[in-house]
Amino acid sequence: MDEQQQLANAYASNKLSHAYLFEGDDAQSMQKVAINFAKLILCNNDEQCEAKVNTLNHPDFMYVSSEESTIKKEKVEQLVHHMNQLPIEGNYKVYIVEDFEKLTVQGENSILKFLEEPPQNTIAILLSTKPEQILDTIHSRCQHVYFKPIDKGQFINHLVDESLTRPVAEMLSTYTTQVETALSLNEEYDLTSLRKTIIRWCELLLTNRSMALIGIIDLLKQAKNRKLQLLTLSAVNGIFEDIMHAKVEANSEYIYSDLSVEIEKYAKHLTYNQLILMYDQLTEAHKKLNQNVNPTLVFEQIVIKGVR
Repeated sequence: MDEQQQLANAYASNKLSHAYLFEGDDAQSMQKVAINFAKLILCNNDEQCEAKVNTLNHPDFMYVSSEESTIKKEKVEQLVHHMNQLPIEGNYKVYIVEDFEKLTVQGENSILKFLEEPPQNTIAILLSTKPEQILDTIHSRCQHVYFKPIDKGQFINHLVDESLTRPVAEMLSTYTTQVETALSLNEEYDLTSLRKTIIRWCELLLTNRSMALIGIIDLLKQAKNRKLQLLTLSAVNGIFEDIMHAKVEANSEYIYSDLSVEIEKYAKHLTYNQLILMYDQLTEAHKKLNQNVNPTLVFEQIVIKGVR
């Protein structure tokens, strides 16, 4: 049974939850399923109603997203205010929050209060490709819907077909599964240069921590804004994923196809506990960046508290 059918069955049996958390790395599939689920709840096959949802003009529907690296508290406050009103055209109100992990801590806490005491017949659909960055208390108040992993190989090949180099496409696959986002980043920034700097910094992180601290200066000259800093963290995480794949001899799972020799060398010298510790530090770093902590301090903590 696919995700759409699972949700349709819940609707048909009148077993709707007040909050759903969609988890997976296929952001576009989650968006499509979320919109279709909202149309099912609000419209029940009424074409005129569905057209309003599609164009985000339905009075009982709200879609929250942001092109920036965070979703500001003000957007959440507007959402909460709107959803506290009684339904206008039907029995339900539905809201979708795309990239839920982008919420600031204040925004998450506002949503948390809303989830704890939701208005009657108000349904939340929260989408996240990085659920580990979301508060545990949010997780506990949602029904989870898990989406099948996207085929990263196909995604990378698609970007290569769009004239990106394979090394850059592989790096972007650690950060996004949306083709338009990847193409926009590649067009706007010198990602080849950023990738070289990231790989060099990871080498220092694993071999010379003192130089890795100094190397943060060069790293942040390249990763000069929050979007690129989050991409950098995802790219670093991808390198450590490859090291873990090498540890378990899952060589076909490598993200960075041109770094296999280096990856396998690091895998021989790192323990599973060291890799898990680094994953924890990178997850914490993502949270801190989204909380507007100074990026230099964020990357310093990775060096100080990471692989020892």
